[in-house]
Amino acid sequence: MKFHKPKGFTLIELLVVVVLLGIITSFAVLSMGTGSAERKIEEESKRLHALIKLVREESIIQAKEIAMEIDKNKYSFLEYREKKWVPLASKVFYPRSISDEFVLRIETDVKSKIFDEKELKLQRLYFLSSGEQTPFEIYISMKEHTYPYYQLIGYFNGKVKLDVVNELDVH
Repeated sequence: MKFHKPKGFTLIELLVVVVLLGIITSFAVLSMGTGSAERKIEEESKRLHALIKLVREESIIQAKEIAMEIDKNKYSFLEYREKKWVPLASKVFYPRSISDEFVLRIETDVKSKIFDEKELKLQRLYFLSSGEQTPFEIYISMKEHTYPYYQLIGYFNGKVKLDVVNELDVH
């Protein structure tokens, strides 16, 4: 009696190939990055918008004066304690880096007489326990693209608005 050896692959061989393809594909996806430039700038703008709204609420609820200190590479949160600004000890409001891919521009109308000369060199947004805040406009864009850019507008009464400006919106 002769046995014919079946032609083809066993189930185990097919499963090994599928697993290997899955691993290779996942490495390829991870090496390509998290998404397009538009998606990255949208995520960063939404994160900043949410943090600003949250820090305003925190200043009201905790009855603290809180500042957000911003420069071109990072932003951090400070609280006014014992007549000086100290880093805010919080799991949510920790210092964050700004990607080199982004351009961040801030405009405020803070009068120079309110703060001392050292503080004038810093870009700070102030969130008061009364619910008021520094009026500001923050523009976030990619270094290599003018559009789209995100505009974050903060009003004196504490309202914060996030808008996206596309090239088509300008014309």
